[in-house]
Amino acid sequence: MRDTLLGALVSPASIALVGASNSEGKLTARPMRFLRRHGYAGRIFPVNPARETVLGEKAWPSVSAIPEKVDFAYILVDADPAIAALKDCAAAGVKVAAILADGFAEAGEEGERRQAEVQRIASDAGMLLIGPNSMGVVHTPAGFAATTNAAFGAKEIGRGRLAVISQSGSVIGTLLSRGAARGIDFSTFVSVGNEASSGIGEIGEILVDHPEIDGFLLFMETIRDREALGRFAAKAKAAEKPVVAYMIGKSEEGQALSVSHTGALTGSAEAADALLRSFGIRKAEQLETLLEAPGALFKARLKSGRPRSATVIATTGGGGAMVVDQLSARGVTIAGASAATRAHFAEHKIPCGHGKLVDVTLAGARYEVMKEAVSTLIKDPETGVLIVAIGSSAQFDPELAVKPIVDAVAEAPADAAPVLAFPLPHAPDSMRLLEEGGVPTFRTVESCAETIAMLMAGAAPSSSPADGLPEAARKQIEALTGGIADEVTAGAIFQNLGLTGPGQTVLDPGTDVPETLPFAFPVVAKLVSPDLPHKTEAGAIRVGLKSRDELVTAVAEMQASAEQYRPGFRLSGVLVQELCTGLGEALIGLSRDPVAGPVVTVAMGGVMTEIYKDSAVRPAPLSIEAAREMIEEVKGFALLRGFRGRPKGDLEALAKAVAAFSLLALDERIEEAEANPVLVMEDGGGVVMLDALIRCHVT
Repeated sequence: MRDTLLGALVSPASIALVGASNSEGKLTARPMRFLRRHGYAGRIFPVNPARETVLGEKAWPSVSAIPEKVDFAYILVDADPAIAALKDCAAAGVKVAAILADGFAEAGEEGERRQAEVQRIASDAGMLLIGPNSMGVVHTPAGFAATTNAAFGAKEIGRGRLAVISQSGSVIGTLLSRGAARGIDFSTFVSVGNEASSGIGEIGEILVDHPEIDGFLLFMETIRDREALGRFAAKAKAAEKPVVAYMIGKSEEGQALSVSHTGALTGSAEAADALLRSFGIRKAEQLETLLEAPGALFKARLKSGRPRSATVIATTGGGGAMVVDQLSARGVTIAGASAATRAHFAEHKIPCGHGKLVDVTLAGARYEVMKEAVSTLIKDPETGVLIVAIGSSAQFDPELAVKPIVDAVAEAPADAAPVLAFPLPHAPDSMRLLEEGGVPTFRTVESCAETIAMLMAGAAPSSSPADGLPEAARKQIEALTGGIADEVTAGAIFQNLGLTGPGQTVLDPGTDVPETLPFAFPVVAKLVSPDLPHKTEAGAIRVGLKSRDELVTAVAEMQASAEQYRPGFRLSGVLVQELCTGLGEALIGLSRDPVAGPVVTVAMGGVMTEIYKDSAVRPAPLSIEAAREMIEEVKGFALLRGFRGRPKGDLEALAKAVAAFSLLALDERIEEAEANPVLVMEDGGGVVMLDALIRCHVT
């Protein structure tokens, strides 16, 4: 089935252009003009019941009137006529249809009705529907240019091996023109529009099997189908075809609705980035990187057994330093020449500087010197990836600057380190020669560094948890009536997930403080109320109370403060806990992002959390391995890793708590949850949850 759809999508034997115009200057005349211009060999059937001919070809009153099967239909009429045309296509057995018109999901209630209708028609017919709001499909090897995007009116379009799938129709033309200026050509362009029936994930799953596609560029405004996107990414990874995404327009609705500190840390930008990373989709921060990274990642594979580090060799010290700086800023480990390589260089009188930058200076302008330097470095097992920063000779003497690099790569053994290049001057001829020689090349130092950081990033740990939601916790969640659960209720659920809390007792409202407590002073006292999610702001918490008298006074003061903060607040009781101390504090939070779905956040805990915004985010639920990686990302936790002789905290226990906490994502009634702070004890001492919050659907 997918093989049939693949052919109909990018190399159809026939296409119907529904609503094709006879006026060459009109938008709806472009697809026929472009198909002819770029050599499409299939049959073109213009459909226009008002005309006998369109642009010199016989016109048909409907798709069903065409006397042979049509593989692809591009529907160029307005919204309501487009629905009628789609029904006609379904009746005629069309395999793939694209709709140009707007006026669907983006157009309010009536538009949503229209979109539901086209979804139903396509589903019932087993038809692949692209759009609405689609500027069409282009497949350059077949000369298939079924698009209204003006950029494809170019006299010639290069034929490359990269596919573009875009939620923006105009961007396919942007990438075509910018790619041409950079010497990058494409195989396929698909403008998915509203993704009513098929989106980036579904289209990617079809295209990933195409032998003329080596990698993918995604231009995304949102994520509409996480499951399909994940399936596509998994297939692309298995086929070793890199997927790079540039994403804009991420909603912050999740932050606006949040009541926890987690909401201030985790917006849709962070959540979407985490989801893409978990799929193995690389995210480009710059449009230039989106253009350059997919091809470079396809060519430059990090060889098994080689270190995840970058070595920079330069014929210009300043240029090499630029590359080193940009790589370091993105967390790439910089490795200089190994001792063995330095000894070899000394023997052959090749200068290499004294720091981590391998600076061959002007000697690099000599063919024998540069070739020997590059050959030695890429054979060295201590070199992970080699980046060559080329000076002015790249502009004024391309052959001299490029030939030793290309020849060294051509003669290198199969297990040699990959080589990438960055010419500092504007040097299109050198870039072309390098690319032809199999050396990925970059126009900007930022794109170079960003791509190498993508190459260095290891595969994301499995996000699949080992266990499901414990039965006791599930039953407690079922008993919630919605809204914000008080700390005692939330804490009990968290404890059934495996988190532990301090010794505590709950005093009913209006009752006297008992003469003795189940634990010794000093203690912490908090008001228990679903109306006071942030106790510090409400003055509803007191720490370090040393006696019963101080506790009695504190309870009265907290109630007065809370009443002023939230008049009429509901008091469920007073929570008294033993005072615990540890090495540091962490925050563990769960939120449901409207774009990326459930995510878990880990950060330094306490009242300073929102100021520092030093956090890690992953899709939830997650495994213990993914939890460990998150903790490693949080810079503040360096204080708990034995920094400068300090005692080590029990970060393994924290990772287990994060993985257990993330299981809350399995119950869709939980909209938001947070344990903050979680006290991290000395290594081997575990972690202690000091505060708890849950917000769930109102039932």
